[in-house]
Amino acid sequence: MPLERHVQFAQLWLEQVRDRLAEAGATSASLPPEQLNILSGKVAEGLRIFIEATHEPPAHREAG
Repeated sequence: MPLERHVQFAQLWLEQVRDRLAEAGATSASLPPEQLNILSGKVAEGLRIFIEATHEPPAHREAG
């Protein structure tokens, strides 16, 4: 999968986490541990993708 597509997924996951946390905060809803674990995984994977994207050699990024 091209790097750009990975970055799009990372952005989507982080936006989903942001929206879910904002919704929970706005409604004073608590999030069950399972849901927090899922959100944590999305943040971790999103960060991993962004770190990879920023540490790859420029020639490899252009080829994707």
